[in-house]
Amino acid sequence: MNRIVPTATRLTASAKALRAQRVLTGSSAPSLHSTSLPLFRPPRQGASHGFLSVSAHGTYVSTRTFSSASTATFDHAEFTSKFLAEVADVTQATDPYQSSQLLRSLIRSKLLKFTDMADAPEKFFLAHRLLSTVGLGGFGVRFTVQFNLFAGSIVGLAGPEQLKMLDEIQDKGQLGCFLLTEMQAGVLSGLIVETTAKYNKATQTFTLHTPSDKAAKNWISQGFTAELGVVIADLEVDGVSHGPHPFFLRLRDDGGNLMPGIRVEDMGTKTVANDLDNARVWFDNVSLPRNALLNRFCEVSEEGIYTTKGEEKMRIEVIGQRLLTGRQCIAEAALLSCRVLHMRTESYAKTKVCNGINGETPLSTMPQVAAVLQQSYAAIDDMLGYVAAVEAELSVCLREGTIPSPELVDKISVAKIRAIEVSLQRAHALRMEVGSYALMHGTGFELQDMLLCCKFAEGDSRILQMKLMRDRLKKVKKDGVLGTLTGGNMKEAMAALSLAKDLGAAGRDLPAVERVLTERWKDVYALSEMVEARILRNTPRRAFIEGKVVDRFRPSATGFDKGWKDKVAQGKPKIGISVHPSPQAALGAAELRELDCNGRTSKRRHTVEYGCLATLHETGGAGKGEQLRGRRQAGRQDGKGKQREIRPGGGAATE
Repeated sequence: MNRIVPTATRLTASAKALRAQRVLTGSSAPSLHSTSLPLFRPPRQGASHGFLSVSAHGTYVSTRTFSSASTATFDHAEFTSKFLAEVADVTQATDPYQSSQLLRSLIRSKLLKFTDMADAPEKFFLAHRLLSTVGLGGFGVRFTVQFNLFAGSIVGLAGPEQLKMLDEIQDKGQLGCFLLTEMQAGVLSGLIVETTAKYNKATQTFTLHTPSDKAAKNWISQGFTAELGVVIADLEVDGVSHGPHPFFLRLRDDGGNLMPGIRVEDMGTKTVANDLDNARVWFDNVSLPRNALLNRFCEVSEEGIYTTKGEEKMRIEVIGQRLLTGRQCIAEAALLSCRVLHMRTESYAKTKVCNGINGETPLSTMPQVAAVLQQSYAAIDDMLGYVAAVEAELSVCLREGTIPSPELVDKISVAKIRAIEVSLQRAHALRMEVGSYALMHGTGFELQDMLLCCKFAEGDSRILQMKLMRDRLKKVKKDGVLGTLTGGNMKEAMAALSLAKDLGAAGRDLPAVERVLTERWKDVYALSEMVEARILRNTPRRAFIEGKVVDRFRPSATGFDKGWKDKVAQGKPKIGISVHPSPQAALGAAELRELDCNGRTSKRRHTVEYGCLATLHETGGAGKGEQLRGRRQAGRQDGKGKQREIRPGGGAATE
């Protein structure tokens, strides 16, 4: 191990300066939410949130080891059949509680193991594609958070002993989340981490802390229902910052109650994917054991000495490995979902009879519809061939445990940028030509906001384009003027040299850099598009292992239980009967029976809203936020103007 001389790369500079730096470096954070920060309760004496406490008490003692054997030659047809059977109820799990319980069951089935990302990456990617053919909903995001961002971060960043905990997590069906994005450092800001993890020599612990509201972890998918997490925080030892590092922690105990010093707030109802919980999370001096730092690449000794392991240093390309796999998964899912949308719409158009000039004719034969379908299939299938080729390269890195090369990182960026762009454009073009069919639930068009989610998740397309521009200008600096002019496409070379000249003149004067980027923002993205086009041209296409795309789409129920948060910390879950579209258009009341876990029926009041049955939202319920146990929720009132208090079991009481 090499001793590292402490550096002064602190994260306390102004946000404006940091953002300008991140624009040039192209770093980005994932994101899929705003209230004041109330007082925190200090942690209990000796309370610890580290990975050695996978159970609420005791330490991990398993002797199982991480498998390094390749299982890439799995039977993908058999896996497809079993996997689809296991997720058959996805479309009916319409609230985060039901959806999270379904994922727990899938985890325990071990059809896909956490370590398959390294042992059988083709299976890992196939599972994501299968879900997208069923429907691009919130469960797909929940699934990739669990297997990619959370478990995948442990696979990629944990030391050999730490890896052993994955077996127990999978046996128990425990949920995890990935806490990177912060309130003032979202998908358009780049990687800015203000959450701190300070090492304490006396106790040999890290103190995890949110210094301000703007540093609260934001839009954390599965952040409300998960009991475990990997959090990215600025590591400080003896007052010196070593930059963002990954830590394992426990968010909730075995009873579903938040651990001391942790506050979680649900982001609220969204336009789509309300089966997925998204959360904002604060830490108030949370104590983590020394071995909570994922230590494959670095560690802090008992004496507080920071060292690296091997040749790789902890940097964004290391921490962000799962952002790369996530971008690949998102690109594939968006394209598959969009193609299924076209296949379903084409089937409808073939049966929809219209009055043509020469008599009745199917909608599919209308020239504008036929042209859109033809253009869409050509664009989507070409991009599918590209992302399949990129997946093949990335799978090699995953299997060998290596960091992707800069060239592959750029290919992955192009995959996400162009796959989402093609999907959004082609879905919109199709929508414009099929009339009221595009307004109907169950067609697939109701999920189109998920494509927008794909655009900004795991790094917004604009941030990725800035990264491609940055990398191109670095090459200009390396090659010089002559090397740039003779090294490829002349139009791209001239655009790169022009930008390099203006940014070079600005030097390290951040206001000047900001002026150049603001005045020439169109040129910045134009250069990126030239780089994207070159990479697309030079990449041979491949096919996925499963062959042709299959339409497995199933409509989701239109209502969801708005009281799902109360169930997270309760012992006995209630399984709600799905709520389906109602033929009534006017407002009215209805009764819907719900089956609890013991088979008894109970009545709940529902209302008919906008033509569908939905659970009646009781004003003054437990609210969006879940506080530390027993603390009054400041500033929140019920419908009668009375203060409400969160009880230890997660329920609410009126004073």
